[in-house]
Amino acid sequence: MTDADLVIIGNGMACHKLLADLVQHPNRPARILVFGAETKAAYNRVLLSSLLAGELADEAAELSPADWYQQHQIELVLGDAIVHLDKHNKQLISRSGLVVRYQQLVLALGAEATTPPYAKTALPGLCTFRNWQDLEQLRQVAAKGGKALVLGGGFLGLEAAEGLRKQGMQVSLLQRSGYLLNRQLDPAAAILLQQQLEHRGLTIYTHASVSTLLQQDQKFSGVVLTDGRQLEADVLVMALGITPNIQLAQQAGLKTDQGICVDAQLRSSDPDIFALGECCQFGEHTFGLVAPIAAQAQVLAAVLSGQNAGYQLSDSSTQLKISGIQLSSCGDIPALLQQQDLQQFCYQDQQHHDYRRLWLDKESRLVGAVCLGDTSLSGFYAELINQQKAVSCSTELLFGPAQQAA
Repeated sequence: MTDADLVIIGNGMACHKLLADLVQHPNRPARILVFGAETKAAYNRVLLSSLLAGELADEAAELSPADWYQQHQIELVLGDAIVHLDKHNKQLISRSGLVVRYQQLVLALGAEATTPPYAKTALPGLCTFRNWQDLEQLRQVAAKGGKALVLGGGFLGLEAAEGLRKQGMQVSLLQRSGYLLNRQLDPAAAILLQQQLEHRGLTIYTHASVSTLLQQDQKFSGVVLTDGRQLEADVLVMALGITPNIQLAQQAGLKTDQGICVDAQLRSSDPDIFALGECCQFGEHTFGLVAPIAAQAQVLAAVLSGQNAGYQLSDSSTQLKISGIQLSSCGDIPALLQQQDLQQFCYQDQQHHDYRRLWLDKESRLVGAVCLGDTSLSGFYAELINQQKAVSCSTELLFGPAQQAA
C-alpha cells in the first residue's frame, strides 16, 4: 500500500503541463505520484507527424529531461495503467497490482483514436496515428514502401498522409465530406490547400466513405467505397478523430457524458477528483487542442495549491503546418458558413498562395477568420473575437494592426 497527497493518472501533455505549473507553486501537494500507461515519459504528441516524416529527431519530442521528475520530487510509474478506482476509500489499483491511496486525484486519461465499426476486428495493415507505438508501427510500414490509404481529412489525417508520402509511399487520402478540414476551413481555402497537397503528390478523394474492407491472405488489401469504387492499398491509417477515455470514471461512478464532467475548477462530481484535458467535459465542450488544455492545467495547478481560480472558455486560433503550408482558423466556421446575415471580407494572393476570409456580425464584431499561407494575423484575429468590440475598417482588418498604423 502506497500513500500520496496527489495522484495523477495519465502522463501525456496535459499531465506534464499541470506538473510544470505545479512545481512553480510553493504550496503544491508534497508527494505527487504519476501513472503513465505508456512506457515512454510525456512527449509532444503534436510532433508525431514531423517525426514520421523524418523532419525531426526523436529527442525533439521530449517534454523534459529524464531526471526532471526526480528533481522535482515527483514519482513517475510508467507502463502500468490504473485499472480500478474506488472513490469511497480513495484507493487505486494498477495493472501490476500496486495499491495506492490518494488525498486528491487528477484524471488526465486523454483520448483514444476513433475506430469505425468495420475496423473493430484486428487485421494486419490497420493502423491509427495517436501515440508513440503508432509512430513506430507506421515507420515500419513506411520502410516497406507500397500504397497507403489515410482515412480522415482533418489535421491528423493530413499530417499522417504527408508523413507517409515523405517516406516514399504512394498515399491516398479519403475525406467523407466535400472538402478538407471542413471544421476549420471554408470551401475556398480547402480547395487551395487540396491543390497544393495534390501538387506535392497526394491523391485526395472527397465525398468518399468506406463501406467494406478488403483482405487477402488475412491481411488488409484495400477498401470498397460506398459508391462502389475499389482502392487497393497495403495499409489503412484511421485518423477519424478522438474519443475521450472515460471508462475508469464510469466504473467509479463519476458523472460522465461525452467526457468526464467538470466544473470551472476542473472538479468532477467527486470533490477530491479532478479531470483535465481530452478526457474532460466542461459544459457542452470537450477538448483536443493544446491551448485550452494548457489553460486548464494552469487553473488546476492553482486550485490544487489552495488558490482560487476558474477556467473560462476562450476562442484561440487553431494553427497547423502541413509540409510547409501554414493555416489557421478562429471561430465556429461551419456555423458561420450557414449564416446569411454576416459581413464577409476576403483577400487572395494566388502567386504567394495567401488567402484570408473574415466574418463580422451585425454589430461589426469579428466572429470568424480563416488564413491560409500567411497566418501572422491569427493571434490578432483571435484577440478581436474574444474582445467582441466593433471594428470599423475591413481593409485594416485584412492587413493587420501594422498596416493600421501606417
